[in-house]
Order: sequence, then structure tokens, then C-alpha cells
Amino acid sequence: MSVMDEPLFGHFLEHTGAARPSREAVLATMPLDRPSILAQFDRPQTPHLFLKHMANHTEGWEEIADFTQHKQVLLTRDPVRVLASYQQHIQSPTRLDVCYDHQWRLLNSCKTQRIPLLVVDSDALIKDPENQLKRLCTFLDLPWDANMLRWKPGPRPEDGVWAQYWYQSVHASAGWEVPRIDQPLPEISDWSQDLLQLLAEVQPIFERLQSHSH
Repeated sequence: MSVMDEPLFGHFLEHTGAARPSREAVLATMPLDRPSILAQFDRPQTPHLFLKHMANHTEGWEEIADFTQHKQVLLTRDPVRVLASYQQHIQSPTRLDVCYDHQWRLLNSCKTQRIPLLVVDSDALIKDPENQLKRLCTFLDLPWDANMLRWKPGPRPEDGVWAQYWYQSVHASAGWEVPRIDQPLPEISDWSQDLLQLLAEVQPIFERLQSHSH
């Protein structure tokens, strides 16, 4: 199996002008045009290619047909947790940053075009990783392996140049940390009015997405 970490990130940054801690490094090292990006997906030597995207990286990507032959797995997460995480790196996140509109658009595109889609809720995955991963393997026609529940700490060769800003917790881990899900949602009483407004806008979209994860 081959893995690619956010292969549309360079396209997203160039198209939107979005600010990210790794912006200059990404633009300097990743392909930005559609033909060059798609050429990376041609890997006949491997039977399975996993492409990890952020849903908003499809912003401005007009050719949904490029992905109609792929099975889509949509991982969605409670926006309170997402916004609490984003605040550590982006001072004033927007709807473009947090992806819920793009996830909902993707879900409906898959329905319309009969593209296989599985919706996975992040909290459910952390709470019960074995059964959620078995469900994922069934959807992808892959064999279940108990080694999916643990891994060696540290970075992976596939990590993007942005890993130093976002992946510290993952690199420090060695397996699924089930007790984390018992922690309450982050406190929002001290959030700015803009952040609370953004939460109010995306919460209903998340709930609609979540309803497809059962």
C-alpha cells in the first residue's frame, strides 16, 4: 500500500491564498497544477493507494471526475474540537478552513454520482477503534489486521512538510488512546463572538454529516 499526505494542499494554497504555517514550504515543494498532481497517483506497482485529503483542498478543483473511480472515506469531527485545535495555529479560522461545507458537498456529490462513500465519526473511531476500523476494512475490501491498533512512535516518511506544525500528538503516540474520548469538549465560554458565530454556522452541518456515520 502507498500513502500520500494531502496531495492537493499546494493547489489549495495557490488557489485560495490561505495562510498556513507551512505555506512557503508547501508551495516550493509540491506540484500545483492538475496534470502534475494527478501524475503522482499513477502507481501501478502498488495494489492500493490511500490519499489523505482535507475536504477544503478541493476548493477550485473543477474535475470531480478525477476521483469517481476512488472509494471515499469522509472523517468528520465535532466542530468544538476542530475549532479548539485550529486556534493553536490559525487565529481566526473561517468556514473555508474548517471544511464542513466541503464535506457536505462531497457527500452529496458521491450520492448523486453513486461514488462509494463511508462516513466515519472521529469520536466514534477514538472510542471504539477496532470495530470502526473493521467497518472501514469491509468497505474498502481490505483484510483486518490487529496491528492497525498500534504503531511505532515518530514521524513517517509520507508526512508532509507541515507535519512539524500539526502532527506532534500523533508522532508521540503508539496506539489508539481510547480514554481521551471521555474528556469533555473544550470550554467555549471564553471564545470570541466570531468563533462562536462560526460554531453556530457549522454545527448543523456536522450533525447532518454525523447522521450518515451510523
